[in-house]
Amino acid sequence: MRAFPLRTLLRRNRAFSIFLITQGLSNLGDGVRNVAVPLYLLQLTHRPALVAALAVLEAVPAITLQIPCGALVDRWDRRRTLLLADVGRGLLTLLIPLTAVLHGPVVIVLFAVTVPLGALSALFGAGFAAVTPALVGRERLEQAYALVEGAESLAWVLGPIAAGALVATVGGALALAVDGASFLCSALGLAAIRIPRVQPAGRRGGLWRDLVDGLRFLAGSAALRRAQLTWTLYGAIGFGAVLGLVTVGSAGGTAGPGVASLAVAAYAGGSLLGTALAGWRRPASPSPAAAASLVAAAAGAALVASGLAAAVVAGGLLFGLGEGYLLVTWLTLRAELTPDELMGRITGVSGGLAQVASAVAVGWMGLALQLVGGRGAFGLLAALAVLLAGWVALARPMRRSAP
Repeated sequence: MRAFPLRTLLRRNRAFSIFLITQGLSNLGDGVRNVAVPLYLLQLTHRPALVAALAVLEAVPAITLQIPCGALVDRWDRRRTLLLADVGRGLLTLLIPLTAVLHGPVVIVLFAVTVPLGALSALFGAGFAAVTPALVGRERLEQAYALVEGAESLAWVLGPIAAGALVATVGGALALAVDGASFLCSALGLAAIRIPRVQPAGRRGGLWRDLVDGLRFLAGSAALRRAQLTWTLYGAIGFGAVLGLVTVGSAGGTAGPGVASLAVAAYAGGSLLGTALAGWRRPASPSPAAAASLVAAAAGAALVASGLAAAVVAGGLLFGLGEGYLLVTWLTLRAELTPDELMGRITGVSGGLAQVASAVAVGWMGLALQLVGGRGAFGLLAALAVLLAGWVALARPMRRSAP
């Protein structure tokens, strides 16, 4: 293993430092939004069904547009695409507090902006993952992804706290103004840096040909295909953990929110620790590192299955640590195995598969919580994580190779 201090990357790469800081502020705005929107909508309507309907509506563009957006960002200037997407998201979000100030139909505006916001977010997400390797170079991918994902984890720790304070003090509308301003801050950061241009590939064949080329590359690369399968299988197992932590921590809604909120915060803190650990030292082989992170997640799930308050919080921390480490390992492998001109398409496919895996994970976790309770659900999660760890450790090793 070889270590490379994270602060060295920040000190030597001004463009990446600006990118990291402004995207961290944008992630914080997202953390505020994810709590402020349902709270605000509940305050306005007192109808949980509308909150669920808004969440479903928001997921539609994320599922349907991930792969086409990946092909588009491979054709367009990525920095400009991200900048315009952030400006659009900022203006759309600011329409909500503006409507509230003008005493307009806030609920209608909330629903009206959800789909375009989701479409712009899908476009931004596809380009975002493709930009990081261009900013830092492939030899510093672990450190870059550790910092980027660590900043996002920190935002998930601070964002809900900030959202609760803002909604309680200034109201939901002004809380969303913070989210809108964070998008514009991200756009300013993108305007202040330069990102190396990538020669577009597949332009002559049209968008459909671009999509086919990306899928063909993923199918034809054994190492990339196996890394993608590992992350997707993990997602189908573990992406429902937050739902489970909330349910177990609140004793199915019969206890107070204290343990549940602590467990989710510990999960986010563990993810932050895991991403930092993955960026601190580069493992000689990704497979043992990925297997070890899955074992850590399984141990965390086993702790949660005990049902004891302290164990639930500690289990959330350990589960998040394993997931954070695995995430950075996966992102690094994907970037190292994918040519720059195909990054948008491969990240688009990955994003689409992640959405499907998330739906599977939340579905089976909800069903298991209903049928066998929190202990049974997390016991099953631990067993599945151990099985996946065994497969990763014993099957053909995942190897790095230059595209």
